[in-house]
Amino acid sequence: MRSRPSSYRIVKALLLKEYLHIFRDPRSLFAAFAIPLVLLTLFGYAINFDVKRVTVAVWDQDSSARSRDLLAHLFSAGTLVRVAEVQGNEAIDRTLRRAEARMVLVIPPGFQRSLLRGETAEIQAVVDGADGSFASLSLGYVQGAVAQYGRGIATANLRARGLDELATRIPAIRLAPRTWFNEELESRRFTIPGLMAIIVMMLAAQLTSQCVAREFERGTIEPLIASPLAGWELVAGKLLPYVTIGVGQITLVSVLAVFWFDVPFRGSIPLFVAGGAAFLVGAMGIGLLLSIVTRSQQIAQQAAVIVTMLPSLLLSGFIFPIASMPVVLRAVSYGVPARYFLSIVRGVMLRGADTRALLPDLLFMVVFAVGITALCISRFKKELR
Repeated sequence: MRSRPSSYRIVKALLLKEYLHIFRDPRSLFAAFAIPLVLLTLFGYAINFDVKRVTVAVWDQDSSARSRDLLAHLFSAGTLVRVAEVQGNEAIDRTLRRAEARMVLVIPPGFQRSLLRGETAEIQAVVDGADGSFASLSLGYVQGAVAQYGRGIATANLRARGLDELATRIPAIRLAPRTWFNEELESRRFTIPGLMAIIVMMLAAQLTSQCVAREFERGTIEPLIASPLAGWELVAGKLLPYVTIGVGQITLVSVLAVFWFDVPFRGSIPLFVAGGAAFLVGAMGIGLLLSIVTRSQQIAQQAAVIVTMLPSLLLSGFIFPIASMPVVLRAVSYGVPARYFLSIVRGVMLRGADTRALLPDLLFMVVFAVGITALCISRFKKELR
């Protein structure tokens, strides 16, 4: 009777067997090391609460040496970027509504006269509150920069009067912040529209990531191969039923956002629908392409989460300002569809932006939807052959 091998030899044999399986599957081995590297890089660079490149328009009603000196001080660090000159409240409204600037600095008449008299002068910062976190960070930066400049003025004035001990106590300039489109900076007013884009993106790709892979796994792809249907007809037949489901998803989350979470809807419904339709086709095209390429429901589903959720969450501007990211990640963000749909959702719902303001975002999503659909058709025809 043969004796049972020792536990050491049994475990050793099992270890060798598993290692052989691991090294014979280079895709899984690559994913085991590549995914943590990609995630750490994305999170490490994308999670950035620094304020960078705040686009600012200026309405200088004083046009004095002191007002120009203040503006030069504010823009000297490069964090605030001067993009336009405006005059009047209508111009301020138009500039912020079209997202031509994120903030407008208003210097009232008599600014220099107040400083020369040793009085506290006031300037106003009108900020776009559609992105509440970015608005708060921007106002905090401007508040600090104005306070620093004001302390210098106050110190010079008080020392000239022999009141050195009061030099650091009295501000020479007071910033009066004013927030538009989300006056109370309520977090749900800008997080709910962002969540709408993230949720729809992820679910749309998840829906279509199974449809073709399921045919390959079940062996039911042969009837499609034998059919006289063209590639675009096959893709349309697979894609359009899910697009109708996606339309229902967008409708549901939009109604919930407006009537349950009290998010305002100030813009054009047709513009919102057009943006949502283009976004859906592009997002579902990503899932369909993964389904065609991987031929595996499990792999396609996992890939859909990684390809859609993480970039949409980190690189769309939902949580972290794109302007504060490194140049490489800013460049990558241009290829993230959720970035453009998020701009449309916030623009339409919170700012009431018109078609002219959101046309670049809409055009990108249309081009992306057409491009990803064409890629699906081409790849599907190749796979069928």
